[in-house]
Amino acid sequence: WRIHIALGKLYQSLKRFDAAGSEFAAARAVVENLADAIPDQALRDNFIRQAGALMPPAAPSSPRRAAKKEFSGLTAREREVAAYIARGMSNRAIADILVVGERTVETHVSNILNKLGFTSRAQIAAWAVEKGLAKGTEQ
Repeated sequence: WRIHIALGKLYQSLKRFDAAGSEFAAARAVVENLADAIPDQALRDNFIRQAGALMPPAAPSSPRRAAKKEFSGLTAREREVAAYIARGMSNRAIADILVVGERTVETHVSNILNKLGFTSRAQIAAWAVEKGLAKGTEQ
């Protein structure tokens, strides 16, 4: 875990913040796994506290990243397309509203299906309604 921290700090100095974040997350995961193996609660808490002192605090997510995480990795545009699908719109109609080509919408639909592990537009529609995405779209 100390190597992950050292790599994270190196990546930070090189302004490679995504790589740094990955290393710090890996360090936290190793610390958690090691802590789980310590049977004595006081000793475990002490280990976690001391290890945590060597790590920078977890960086808060940007609003964009938080939204992607909340919506299973879908981009803002993919969420918009999902909302229109929930309203029963065809790819052509969605393309007209978004002022993009129909093929672009097809690509978004394909990405949505892959990211969510779905096989149909009906599943996308149900998911979008469940997530509250279908409310703010205009037709």
